[in-house]
Amino acid sequence: MSNRMREGPFQESSYYYPAERIIAYLRTLKVTESYENQFLPPLDRKIAILTHDDQFDPEMFRIEQSQEIRSTWFLLAERLGETIPAEADVHLHFDKEASTLGEQIETYRAKRGRSPRFNRIHRLLWRANNFDFPLLAMSGIEVDCTLIGTKPYRPTIEGRLLPIWEVPFSITDRTERFMASYSLSADFEVLFKAGLSPIVILSHPFSVCAQHQLVSCFYEVLGLVKRYGYQSMDMSSFHDRFLSKGRPGGRDGKNQSVTRGSPAALDQDQKTEGPP
Repeated sequence: MSNRMREGPFQESSYYYPAERIIAYLRTLKVTESYENQFLPPLDRKIAILTHDDQFDPEMFRIEQSQEIRSTWFLLAERLGETIPAEADVHLHFDKEASTLGEQIETYRAKRGRSPRFNRIHRLLWRANNFDFPLLAMSGIEVDCTLIGTKPYRPTIEGRLLPIWEVPFSITDRTERFMASYSLSADFEVLFKAGLSPIVILSHPFSVCAQHQLVSCFYEVLGLVKRYGYQSMDMSSFHDRFLSKGRPGGRDGKNQSVTRGSPAALDQDQKTEGPP
């Protein structure tokens, strides 16, 4: 087992944020009268978004294909070179303990031929909304899925509506270990009975569950999706269908576009700025 996953007291990892660049970026955003996060209005359909972390699992993917289930894979940069079907919805699993965000974006771009649009931070290592949301947004990330909750929203910081969505997850694998991830309800079915939409699920690959003593939620969730008539969507489809109008340059015309820093520039700042 990795030292990073060791039980008992531990010192949380630090990450060097490009403080000056984040401040400059926030100043490019229009100040509005907003004083709270802007939540996605209620949906008129029941949607389940199945997501996976760390590495690609061919067995899981085969099962999903056989049951017409769509999912999104947040993969570590080091695992992007593995054989992955072209139709898989693959995005970034930013690991703050491995290298800078800019370096991992460049690795993703080199392996996938495009920039990542969505992200979930590895081990859910979230420092603060006014640190992590701007860092991700200025790096071109359109959707983050790191936090735990039930309603997608766009964050507001000092009256500035950021051009990024947080689509939190509410169900994950069960464990008795001391971990950052947890489910909101002890009984997954409660969320389906209530008609929550979207329901975002974090289901680790089978091998990761075995390695870290997790009880997989995969089969239970597949059964609930079918039993309660939920539509399965991957994050790309959900974003394009329900979130894209709220992005800068979208049809609502309410949000101004912003200039994002290049990964190389971000790397330079991350290497010179100190941890807050």
